[in-house]
Amino acid sequence: MTLVVVDTSVWQRRLQPGVGGSLGDALEADAVAMVDPIELELLRSAWDSEDHDQIREEYSVLHRIPLDAEIGARAVEVQSRLARRGYHRGPSVTDLLAAAAAEAAGAELWHCDRHFELIAGVTGQPVRRLGT
Repeated sequence: MTLVVVDTSVWQRRLQPGVGGSLGDALEADAVAMVDPIELELLRSAWDSEDHDQIREEYSVLHRIPLDAEIGARAVEVQSRLARRGYHRGPSVTDLLAAAAAEAAGAELWHCDRHFELIAGVTGQPVRRLGT
């Protein structure tokens, strides 16, 4: 299985039919990579510091794609290209950085968020929509 970056939208829908199975298969295959902006979004759901620590520990076993200046520059470039099409206000900063990180790592980006389809329309990178 190819390395995958799993967007917050998928993690939040992991109990939906079709989403949990695909996510479970990717985790079992050790094919899931995490990027800091997605982890930060997910950690916002922690109830308290103990829950925060537990969630961080769960994600610590995943592959990491570190953000660097090139990934940041690519995110800005993609946003600029989206602006030319009138879509620059759609994808969030997290979406843009996650997509740029996935692209840099050659990873497929799994999502339940139409903004990634807009991004892929500019970048041509592999994305896969899961769930509803």
